[in-house]
Amino acid sequence: MAWKPIRAGRDHLQQYGKQPAVEAVAELIWNSLDAEADQVDVEVESASIGTDERALLHVTRIAVSDNGHGITPDLAEAAFLSLGDSWKKRLNGRTLNNKRALHGNRGRGRFFVYALGHRATWSSVAMVDDKPTLIEIRGDQGKIDGFMIGEPKTTTGPLGTTVTIAVEQGRSLTSLLRDDLHQQLAARLAPHLLANVDIAVTVNGQRLNPAALVDGEPTEIELDIAQAHLGGREAPVLTIVDWTDEMRPAPGIVLCNTNGTALIEIGKSAPAPVKSTGYLKWSGFSDTAQDLILAELQHSEIITSAVKTLDQHIKQRTGTVTTTIIKRLKDEKVYPYAEELNDPIQQTERDLFDLVAVTVRSTLNAGNRAQRAMSARLLKLALEERPESLDTLLAEALDLAPADRELLTDLLRVSPLGKIIGAASEVTRRVDLLTALRHLLYSPGISNRMREVDQLHPLVKDSAWLFGESWRLSRSETSLTNVLRAVADDDTLLEAELAANDGKVLADGKQGRVDLLLQRTIRSPGHQHRLIVELKRPSVRLRNTELAQIRRYASALSGHAGVGPSKWTFWLVGASTHPEIDGQLKQRDRAWGHIESGDDYDIYVTTWGSLIDEAEGRLAFYRDQLTYDITQGEAADRVRARHAELLPPEQSQKAGDPAA
Repeated sequence: MAWKPIRAGRDHLQQYGKQPAVEAVAELIWNSLDAEADQVDVEVESASIGTDERALLHVTRIAVSDNGHGITPDLAEAAFLSLGDSWKKRLNGRTLNNKRALHGNRGRGRFFVYALGHRATWSSVAMVDDKPTLIEIRGDQGKIDGFMIGEPKTTTGPLGTTVTIAVEQGRSLTSLLRDDLHQQLAARLAPHLLANVDIAVTVNGQRLNPAALVDGEPTEIELDIAQAHLGGREAPVLTIVDWTDEMRPAPGIVLCNTNGTALIEIGKSAPAPVKSTGYLKWSGFSDTAQDLILAELQHSEIITSAVKTLDQHIKQRTGTVTTTIIKRLKDEKVYPYAEELNDPIQQTERDLFDLVAVTVRSTLNAGNRAQRAMSARLLKLALEERPESLDTLLAEALDLAPADRELLTDLLRVSPLGKIIGAASEVTRRVDLLTALRHLLYSPGISNRMREVDQLHPLVKDSAWLFGESWRLSRSETSLTNVLRAVADDDTLLEAELAANDGKVLADGKQGRVDLLLQRTIRSPGHQHRLIVELKRPSVRLRNTELAQIRRYASALSGHAGVGPSKWTFWLVGASTHPEIDGQLKQRDRAWGHIESGDDYDIYVTTWGSLIDEAEGRLAFYRDQLTYDITQGEAADRVRARHAELLPPEQSQKAGDPAA
């Protein structure tokens, strides 16, 4: 066997080894079909790492066998040692014996094997001088700019070619282990298989049958493209195939020649609850000398038009399917929304419910009326909570297939409805918390029983937005030592100083703990702004004792040698202040509550009432747009439902009650 080089750069060749695995397998099938095979068998072998239910499968070997006319020694030399000068170009778009339309003519398909494994072997039998002749060709990605071509041998085997790829450990080919692999390949080969019913392609013994996956008749649309973008060629035609629910996520746009033979898939369509594929037929895709990998740049006007046309078709089809499903739910009186809704949040939730109902229609169509009613109520509850919870709901309660859950996750991520509901839910959660805090901190019947460490602090720590949108929580309920470790630039210097002071930070030798450490980055690179918040329960009136505590924190943290360039702000927050600190709260050259200012730190005192007022002001516009109104009691009940363990029980005041 002799290694023979290709006249092409290695970097250019390596790009073919970066194709998706399913596309690479499809390309090998096309090579078999171009060799006039009417029987193609794909085998994907796998092994597992581990023995229990968590064992990981990985692909070990891929073989594609056909009964085509095989590769002659002359063809091996001509085809394998050239790039972009395929022998197929001389066949005028038809296979060797004019049997069917050709798929490719670019002389690059063989390099797709490197998307599957480092080494591949072609074992082929063809007729040479009326004798079956075997030739073997080997490829190695490490020597991608050439092939080993063996000496021809006379044989007795049947005509055809087998490509075998040994898959090395560590290569991720999980898409080939999915149970819908045959569907994915059927979608890519659909026009050709539908037009040539004599062809049988099997994947792990299962025959590809796109006809069984097609819903209705294909739709053909001639795209209106300016002649300047067509180069004198005919107008492109988009053939849209709608798939049944059995089809998992399908290709978006597939570029084809004028015969409808797929050349390359250029991308996925946007996630949608219905599945459709657009086969874009145009002579320019097969006649041009340019590589179709760059088709989106070279023919952007044509492809953009096709994508818009397909998206419009999908929207119309989604609307039709939605109407059918929602009508059934309404007819059975299990639709969970009223016909007329004045609340804009609920209107948006209802719109998203309709969209989700299409995605999970297999579940909503199954079972009896009672089961559909339960599923509909579960969906409604999940949407009221927030769209992100739908994935868990569908996995655990509605028994949706993994591929459909994946589609729904994508759909909710890109859907404007999902984003609107997510934003609206966040606004209402914040309004609930602010209204409830005002009730909990200032209502006589409950505020004097509100504790700091195990109630107030946990309720606030995950709501950094209370102190401004730019802050992020870094630490909570932590020692001053750990605060310094979190912000120190020089760990060695810090640890040496801590060791010398027996781990203590405060000058009086006490440990000290802060409630919240929040951080944000200032415009200058590496310059941090840090906020320390000290929270006090409602029964504590802020006075000099509390001010002394926050001043000690400021002195210990802002002036520490181990901390790099930063700005510190210290907030002391309580329900009320004592008259003994009024003079410090009202200083002539500062805002109310700004009690001290240093070169790199500021100390503020503020009340819960002021903090809540400012946060409500930031939310006022959004609250008005959502027409969201709630009483303090209602808000407290909603917060209590989420955080019952953090709130003291409500008590009615009675004469003589110590809590009154």
